Amino acid sequence: CAGECFGDHWESDCGCVAADNSGDDCDDCASVPNGDSYEDECGVCDNDASNDNDDMDCAGECFGSAYEDDCGTCDDNEYNDCELYSITLDGLDLVSFYALPEDNSVGNVLGGIEASNPGVLGEGTSANFVDGQWLGILLSIEREDGYWIKVSGETVELEVEGLPTDPNTEYSLHSGSNLVSYPFADSASITQTIPDNAQSVLIGIMGEGVSAMNSESGWVGSLVNLLGTKGYWFITSEDVDFTYNPPVGGMARMVSPVRAVPSEYSYRQSTQQAFYFVENANIGGEPLENEDLIIAYNGNVIIGARYWYGETTDIPAMGADADPKYAGYGQSGDHISFKVLDASTNTLVDMDVEGSTTWQNLGMSVIQLTNKVIPE
Repeated sequence: CAGECFGDHWESDCGCVAADNSGDDCDDCASVPNGDSYEDECGVCDNDASNDNDDMDCAGECFGSAYEDDCGTCDDNEYNDCELYSITLDGLDLVSFYALPEDNSVGNVLGGIEASNPGVLGEGTSANFVDGQWLGILLSIEREDGYWIKVSGETVELEVEGLPTDPNTEYSLHSGSNLVSYPFADSASITQTIPDNAQSVLIGIMGEGVSAMNSESGWVGSLVNLLGTKGYWFITSEDVDFTYNPPVGGMARMVSPVRAVPSEYSYRQSTQQAFYFVENANIGGEPLENEDLIIAYNGNVIIGARYWYGETTDIPAMGADADPKYAGYGQSGDHISFKVLDASTNTLVDMDVEGSTTWQNLGMSVIQLTNKVIPE
């Protein structure tokens, strides 16, 4: 084929080649003669330029395991992944932080909401943003703690960027009331996520307008799940150290029995709150139904309300703080009264109470309610 008599050239798919030539000089990487496939930097052979180096990780390593987290950091360590999340603040909210930046100063963590004149209240500590600066003894936001955050004006989103809390973080609770965080992005039931040694000394837990009491028959109340970004008061009978059990993927989240109450029976959430656990309630000898609304009063001021959801229903009772808009709310030693909006007759029924009605901040009382009988 080369024009030589008795020559040993031969005709390959690539044309006439010498005897010692394999005949594939013109093949592309896919062994197609005169084809247009080529190898990218990771050795992948095709003719599609759009997928070049798709097998290269963010560190430029072919078939590597590094990836970019939410904050743009590239590595293969899942334990230092940055989290980006937001917390909705609509006036007064009990919150915690399951991820925080390295600079966890109050000004850095809460800097994005300073236009809303925020204040933050921890367990025995506080800070307020006044005239362009943070004032108070609370200097940093801690992973293990919960906080009340107060903002003025419209609802605002607090954007947080940082490293997640170590799931093995140990919490040390003292006897009494402890304002703590929940260190996971997900949620879990009280019984699943709090280890038995801690449950055994917990008297109750309070969240923002919800609560749970550790009774002889188990946990009762409206608080059924602990949730990342929420803060909680843990009330204990003695000191205890514990580490949360992390949420288990795929487990169904328990549904809270709390329902919105009619506007005429609404009340303001306060940093000061107590709960009355109604074991049973009757009107004319008949038990309440789910459409019946139990309302807590301090004098003639409504300080809490909850639709009856069965034994045992917790009724919130808000307390007064320094803000004038809480005038008439509960103060230590006040005696709280109760009425029921009877759905069957749409009338308010005064209730007699068996059990303590004395209000105190973070107090929990077990009571029974029956309608008052007017003597003939």
